[in-house]
Amino acid sequence: MLPPVVAGISPLPELLSHFLKLWTIKLVVSVALAIDRFLHPPSASIQPTLVRAYPCRPGLRNRIFYPPNWEGGSKHKLPVYLDIHGGGFAFGQPDFDDEFCTSWARRTGMLVVSLDYRKAPIHRFPTPVRDIAAVADAVLNDATLPIDHTRVVIGGFSAGGTLALSASQLPELKGRVKAAIPYYPAVDWTTHPSEKFRLRLATERSTDSLEKWGPCMSWGYIPYWQDRRDPVLSPMYANADDLPPWIMMVCAEHDILTREARVLITRLAGITELHGEEVRNFERGTYKWNLVDGVSHSFTHEQGRGPRGRERRLLKKEEVYAIAHKWLMEGPLA
Repeated sequence: MLPPVVAGISPLPELLSHFLKLWTIKLVVSVALAIDRFLHPPSASIQPTLVRAYPCRPGLRNRIFYPPNWEGGSKHKLPVYLDIHGGGFAFGQPDFDDEFCTSWARRTGMLVVSLDYRKAPIHRFPTPVRDIAAVADAVLNDATLPIDHTRVVIGGFSAGGTLALSASQLPELKGRVKAAIPYYPAVDWTTHPSEKFRLRLATERSTDSLEKWGPCMSWGYIPYWQDRRDPVLSPMYANADDLPPWIMMVCAEHDILTREARVLITRLAGITELHGEEVRNFERGTYKWNLVDGVSHSFTHEQGRGPRGRERRLLKKEEVYAIAHKWLMEGPLA
C-alpha cells in the first residue's frame, strides 16, 4: 500500500491562471469546431447509424455505427467496440471520432459505439468516469443492439484512453470488458507535467504542448484533496485483476505521457527490463505495447504540418490501426 498523494489548494494567482487558460481553450475549440463544421459539413459517409441517449444519463448522446455489411434483423451478434473521445477531459464531443468509428466498424465488422461524458471543470473526477461506466452499462444492456457480450472491447484517445482504463474498474464494467486499447493515455496523475517533460523518452523536441497546458487540465479534472494514487484516477496503480485481461497500449514517441504508459504495461506484463526492439514493441501474454515513432500526442487526429506531415501521420495511424485489428482478431476476439 502506497501513501496517498494529495494536492492542496493552489495560490490564487495560479488558480486564476488555470481558470482563464482552460476556459479559453474550451471557447477557442468550440468556435473553431463551429466554423469548421460550417465551412466543411461532415460527410454523410461517416455519419452514425443511430444516435441514442439512455435514461441513466439523458443529456448524453451516444453515436452508434453498424458495420456496412450488417443485415438488419439478423440474429447474428456482433463484437462491440466502446470508443471514448479525447479532449483533455474538458472539451470535445463523440463526433470527434466519427471518422475513426466509421472506418473501425468497416475494418473490423464490429458494432462501434462512441460514448459521451460530462466535461471538466464543471464536472470533475469521478463524474466523467462514472458517466462512461453508466452509459456503457446501458449500451451493453440495450436489447435492441446485436451485441455479443463475450466480445466487448473498450478504447479511447488521450483522455478517452484514460477513461477507458478507469471506467473498466467500476462495478458496471468490471469483468465485462475483455480488452482495452488506450491510445496515448495519461495513467499517472502523481507527477507534474514539467517532471514528465524532463523524464520524456524522446528529447529531440524542446517544447511540448502538454507540458504547457497540462497543469490547467489537471486543475480542471482533479478535485482538491483527491488522492492522486486512486487507481480509478491513475490506472498506473490499478491491480491487473481490476483491469481488462487483454490490453494493447499505443503511444507516441514524442509524448510526455509515453514513459508512464510503458511503465504500466510492462508491470502488467511482468516485464522488469526491456531489450532491443521490445523498447518499441512487445507482446507478452495478453499485453501488447506499441510505440509509434516520429509522432506526437494526438497523432491519430491531428493533420500534421504540410502535405508531408499529413501523409506521414495518415500512414502511421493506418499502420497502428491495422496492428490493433490483427491483435484483436488473433487474441481477445479469436
